[in-house]
Amino acid sequence: MSRSTLNTSAHYITQAMVRGCLALLAVGLLVALCGRAAIGQIDGTLDNPIVPGDHPDPTIIRVGAMYWTASTSGDWAPVFALYRSKDLHRWTAEGSIFPDAPAWAQGSFWAPEMVVDHGRILVYYVGRKRGGPLCVAVATAVQPEGPYTDHGPIVCQKDGSIDPSFARNKRGEPFLIWKEDGNSQRMPTTIWAQRLTSNLLNVSGEKVPLLINDPASWEGGVVEAPYVMQHADRFYLFYAGNACCGVNCNYAEGVARADHLLGPWTRDPANPIIRPNAAWRCPGHGTAVETPAGKDFFIYHAYPVAGSVYLGRESVLDSITWTDDGWPLINGGRGPGAGKHLGADSMQFSDEFEGASLNPEWRWPVGHAPEFLASGGILTLVALPNDKETFIARSPLSADYTAVVGVLSGDTASGGIAIVGDARNAIGFSRRTDHLEVWRLDESGRHILWSGKAPVAKLLWLRVATSSHEGAEFSFSTDRKTWSTTAGSFSLASLLPWDQGLRVGLVANGAQGTRARFIHFSVVTHSTEPATLSSSLKR
Repeated sequence: MSRSTLNTSAHYITQAMVRGCLALLAVGLLVALCGRAAIGQIDGTLDNPIVPGDHPDPTIIRVGAMYWTASTSGDWAPVFALYRSKDLHRWTAEGSIFPDAPAWAQGSFWAPEMVVDHGRILVYYVGRKRGGPLCVAVATAVQPEGPYTDHGPIVCQKDGSIDPSFARNKRGEPFLIWKEDGNSQRMPTTIWAQRLTSNLLNVSGEKVPLLINDPASWEGGVVEAPYVMQHADRFYLFYAGNACCGVNCNYAEGVARADHLLGPWTRDPANPIIRPNAAWRCPGHGTAVETPAGKDFFIYHAYPVAGSVYLGRESVLDSITWTDDGWPLINGGRGPGAGKHLGADSMQFSDEFEGASLNPEWRWPVGHAPEFLASGGILTLVALPNDKETFIARSPLSADYTAVVGVLSGDTASGGIAIVGDARNAIGFSRRTDHLEVWRLDESGRHILWSGKAPVAKLLWLRVATSSHEGAEFSFSTDRKTWSTTAGSFSLASLLPWDQGLRVGLVANGAQGTRARFIHFSVVTHSTEPATLSSSLKR
């Protein structure tokens, strides 16, 4: 296939796919697997997404027999949630790299890159310097779960420095590799390498360009997310190109190779080597990991076609194989593996607030840490100063879901359920003393969209149901059997951040120090009727 036949559409057979088909035929697999509809994984032990929900720009390391992954948290805290796994298949939440956001940064916590180097654990990451640009920073720990010591920013270019990674050259000298965010200023983008000091905490010497975007190619105005691995005495630079995020994304993953870390680099003529398919859109930004058996895997993100941008970019994992001419194939060149469909039980989240701490899947906006008390099956949220909403939210696992919470009466703060884009961008349904209100929060303030009298009841159930995450309907009940609706469907389109998915959760609002109390929160796909859960509830 000639280079001129390649484009960025999902409806073609790529050079990488042709390579993959030849490899499949060589081992006697069915010819049908080489068709455009074949989007399963060549490694049948994995299910994508491995970490569902909004988990973009993932990183992965292996320490002994345990794998660890983290991903972009953006403007949500705790910063860089951690997950661990013994088999790359089942992942467990394990706290975060930064329970409290680093003081030097105001937000934009992107692209953590975890590193194991001579027994040390490091994470290079991105944050926006207070009053300044996006910077690359570094933190260290004795063990992957932390605690981490932050050492602050080490590269802060005027137009932004993002997407760090780490590599050593053939002499063992350490280098920081990152992207200069030129596209944010309508300038070319460059992937740079610069020598690190022996403690790996600072750069020294002159930076060297490794790759610059080719605007006439699939890369468009962007090359970013560099990751370097060695294979058969060569260096391979995996990188992403084009527009990463949102409804108009056009992202994909490419690779280049060189005999020396500082180049010169030759791009794979089959680029991009990971493209969209019928199950996934805009794949890219990855890191590789090797199993104890010597097998290579590549973790990266993609938007699910089912759920689209509203769910955010999910973490997916596929195997790396190598062609006879020395180029890598990801999932046989077929795009992200579809994996198995998650069943209703897998798509369900429930919290009875029985412990003293919050479930590790809860998040809140950076700078808006909640004051809470969880005891005896009741969660109490305390209203923040300056009439700011107190949010705790989580990433849903489906675009079609129903979320339910019980709100107790007698509190001075309003308590409710909300779908949240960020700290100043949400829509919710709250109980405020003797009345109910649907409200919209934006940069100009809080706006009431619907209001009605609340039933007289000690416990009132509030519910939100979404359809493809495009619209939300709110309803209420005193018994979780008979539901009364508010005022039709409310659009969610304007809530969507450009680079993140929506979240659903709880909200309290009122004078500083006032409280709202909740019992039982659950999110269920529409394949399971929420009312069927009542038999398993403790209250």
